[in-house]
Amino acid sequence: MVKIKNNENKSDTLLGGAFALTLSVVIVKLLGFFYKLPLSRVLGDEGMGYFNSAYSVFAFFYMLCTSGVPRAVSITVTESYAKGNAHNVNKILGISVKLYATIGCLFTGLLMIFSSWFADLIGNSMSAFSLFCIAPSLAFVASAGVMRGYLNGKRRMRDIAISEVIEGTVKFVFGLTMALYAARKNMTVYMISAFAVTGVTIGTFLGTLFLFVCVKNEKKNEIIEQKECNRVNQIELIKKILRISLPITLSSAVMGISNIIDLSLIMKRLIGTGVSQETAVALYGNFTTLAVPMLNLVIALITPLGAASIPHLTTKYTAGEREDFSDICKVIITIAALLAFPISAAYLFYPNEILMLLFEDASAFLGAPMLAVLSSSVISMSILTVLNSILESTMHQKIPLISMTVGAGLKLLCGYIMIGKLGIIGAPLSTGICYAVALIISVGYSIAVLRIDVGITKLFLMLFMFSYVPVGLSSYLYNYLAGGAYNQWLFLLLSCLSAVFYGIMVCIFMRKNLCSILKFVKIAKK
Repeated sequence: MVKIKNNENKSDTLLGGAFALTLSVVIVKLLGFFYKLPLSRVLGDEGMGYFNSAYSVFAFFYMLCTSGVPRAVSITVTESYAKGNAHNVNKILGISVKLYATIGCLFTGLLMIFSSWFADLIGNSMSAFSLFCIAPSLAFVASAGVMRGYLNGKRRMRDIAISEVIEGTVKFVFGLTMALYAARKNMTVYMISAFAVTGVTIGTFLGTLFLFVCVKNEKKNEIIEQKECNRVNQIELIKKILRISLPITLSSAVMGISNIIDLSLIMKRLIGTGVSQETAVALYGNFTTLAVPMLNLVIALITPLGAASIPHLTTKYTAGEREDFSDICKVIITIAALLAFPISAAYLFYPNEILMLLFEDASAFLGAPMLAVLSSSVISMSILTVLNSILESTMHQKIPLISMTVGAGLKLLCGYIMIGKLGIIGAPLSTGICYAVALIISVGYSIAVLRIDVGITKLFLMLFMFSYVPVGLSSYLYNYLAGGAYNQWLFLLLSCLSAVFYGIMVCIFMRKNLCSILKFVKIAKK
């Protein structure tokens, strides 16, 4: 018998938790944007080369330390509560922290000892100093990933969101301050970069420290009286956490490696068609600086929805409450589609106008066709993101790995063929094929095995009519009124009118879907 006294009234609702995480993403993205503006002036192109080179290597190790850990711990913690094994939660936390802190320290040591080798490997030997300074972050982020998973399982998404804002703010303040200090001391550019990147290490440390305090307070507020409980075997628990986290980590690694190969593939295929190396670099830079970040921005907003839903999905699935489980699936897929379709329509019909709000005219003109082609990927990636969260919460982590591996393989194959025949436009086309195929695999498995039926065909048709049709008509009206010239205010006015029309149509014809969503505004932990 286990008696649990917990501060349940502080539990985040499904949508409340998703909103908190989304807000933190927006804040961190804005901080990152404002951080790089003055930093690029201090470092210059050469210094930013050292900074970005070090960060690219760090990002790969960061992904290995964190991509699967929070979800694995979250699922395991939630499952323990659902099965009445609350006494195992502290053991899960303790074992996971020891395991991943050890992994993080090993990666830190590896990156510090072999920083010169990694710097030579990426062809930027002087970035070794920056790699050495950012390496300690890996020890902190590995532990932070476990604590985020624990708090996610306890549905304390607001604490996670605050830790991310702290990390981003400290990175901004300390990174820029230390870069300015090094510049005033007339240090070399690569040393200024090393000082700047130290802000990342300090930020991850303080973010992890905040999470540690939150976890400690959470454990204080929970009193578990234990009688006749079945304790888990430590080795079995480690195996279970690794069994959940490894497929998730590998699926992220597949796309990370695919993107690295993409760089070489795009460059070689473009040069093979007769394009000069300078032009190939410019085309690739435009694609990855303008079009791809616009796609990633949408996914960054959708990802918190999937993360916040995992404890709710795991609880219902483990308890055998399949109707409630199916209802949550419908809600998160509907929300993802409601956001994805109008954004996709805007990218398709107004790519040039959107990019011109943010970038120079020449760059926007070059990137607009690529953003238009990527518009379909907005829908497939958004639905795939939440669908993978559903699969992970039901212990089907291998399916996202399979779907992403197949998709990545097709991306490289199609990219090789299409870039050779169509030029740079083949890159976004192959990306669209990648995520469309991955989505088909995940959807097919979900319907066949999990019996998830959200009426996706009807949902997509309705949202297509409510978004693509009005945005397409407004685009036609814009071109007629603007006469081929760029008119910022006309674009914003017509975009607002399209958004209002979209909202009205959704409210009139999708009331049942909206009622289902509203039901989860007050969803509580049971």
